[in-house]
Amino acid sequence: MVTLAELNRNLGKYDEAEDLAQKSQALFEQCEDRRGIACALYTLGMLRYRTGQVERAKTLLDESLAMSRECGNRHVAMSALNALGDVACHLGAYDEARLLFESCLQLGRELNDRHSIAMLLNNLGTILHVIEKYAEARPYYQESLDIRRQIGDRSGQAISLSNLGEVAYALCSYDEALTYYQEALPIGRRTRDQWVILACLNNLGETACALEDYDNARTYLAEALTTAYETHTLAMLSKVLVSLAMLFAKCDRAAELLTLTSQHPASELDVKNRAQRLLADLNLAPPEGAPRPLEIVAAEVLAELTR
Repeated sequence: MVTLAELNRNLGKYDEAEDLAQKSQALFEQCEDRRGIACALYTLGMLRYRTGQVERAKTLLDESLAMSRECGNRHVAMSALNALGDVACHLGAYDEARLLFESCLQLGRELNDRHSIAMLLNNLGTILHVIEKYAEARPYYQESLDIRRQIGDRSGQAISLSNLGEVAYALCSYDEALTYYQEALPIGRRTRDQWVILACLNNLGETACALEDYDNARTYLAEALTTAYETHTLAMLSKVLVSLAMLFAKCDRAAELLTLTSQHPASELDVKNRAQRLLADLNLAPPEGAPRPLEIVAAEVLAELTR
């Protein structure tokens, strides 16, 4: 059932994944199978992370890691370490994230787990990316992509391609970025990995906006917003709303989107920082009163986009 829970999580079916993971945990506890409990805790932790419950995710992943180490399940320990690195990155603890990823990479090399090695090289590239060391991030992403192509990891290839596109975008090489994203999106659709699809759509929308192709930007971002909203993927929902603020620049809607995402607990730190910078760059005043719920605002924006 844990495998089915993981599959449903990747498909964005979080309620089904949660039900399967909790049932798995209960069965493993009845059997006193600590290896199985650790695996179920990892899956539940990842579900909390995807739905923006970051502190609860960290608690579950810490439990999974401790139990995995206790019973010698190095593969689940590696997965939990990697996920804790993602959580640390989300919270802006980049030095801690780097140490977690490096520890995990060492374990992956000991196990000769090329799938995990590629994933961790990608994640180390992400740390360099978020601290704006783009030239240093690129070789990590490229090595990750090369390994994923060699082992036939299609979903992983889409992630690495999308990240290479983000480096190109950050360096203002918009046509190059577009090429990477256009290669990544069809792979993501074939593997039905909703997180990958969301990232690609959002990146394509941002790049189209940078190229002043506003019709395509609107189309990509509307699909991204629809998917994030329907799957309750709050961290990505926040990211897409920041991208959409560029289409609403210089209006009250942009001010609301940027203020909301800069303060929302589900927003990653780099998303919060970007929203704050855009507020300043566009010279927008935050709206008066308390921020409205993220999903209510998202529903209104979606209605505006699909009229």
